[in-house]
Amino acid sequence: MIKILLKKLRNIIIGDFRSKRLANLVIKKIIKYNKKKNIKILDYGSGFQPVLIFIIYEKLTKIYKKNIIIDCYDFYSFKQLSKLNSHKKLNINFKKISLAKRNQTKYDFALVNDVIHHMGIQNEKLIINLLNDLLTKSKIVFVKDHFQQGFFSNTIIRIMDFLGNYFNDVNVPTTYYSKKSFENLIKKTDGKIIEKIFEIKLYPDYLPLVSNPKFNFAYLIKRK
Repeated sequence: MIKILLKKLRNIIIGDFRSKRLANLVIKKIIKYNKKKNIKILDYGSGFQPVLIFIIYEKLTKIYKKNIIIDCYDFYSFKQLSKLNSHKKLNINFKKISLAKRNQTKYDFALVNDVIHHMGIQNEKLIINLLNDLLTKSKIVFVKDHFQQGFFSNTIIRIMDFLGNYFNDVNVPTTYYSKKSFENLIKKTDGKIIEKIFEIKLYPDYLPLVSNPKFNFAYLIKRK
């Protein structure tokens, strides 16, 4: 009951604001780095309400006239997969995350949006292996995550994470990246940074604490 109420409250307060903002940023980068007509996208950790990926697909196909194929992976149940894959007219395929590693398809773009901090930033080897796998599969990997600058920002981000994920049974981490710790992570992978995006505003101004753009960053990386 509490989970349902939290989900409804979040939808009322935020709606699709965050998804639309982030989708516009992702689309801008996809168009910047991909000039061809046909584009394949891998979305790792798509989420259980994947509004973001539907917005990206719709805009790329309708506005930019691209032929898009998107493969989405997460911890989906068979029931969830049945529902998500009911959109027969869209080239969006939702799959179990356990199948991601064995997938040998080559992609133009991979998305990792607010995923790796849920893996636990202390589990560095696990995260490095994931990023290396995505760098092998994709020409460019777009990593969106959170920066913390101290105790206060850490607390706010944890509250954001709780409200955004509690109803999906996703664990809230205790620690997030700093700029230094994230860039040190990338140095240990097979990738190199090609673009950094700081201070991404993803929440409306009437939410003054969580709308601080300094909490959000994105890096684009490619194989060395």
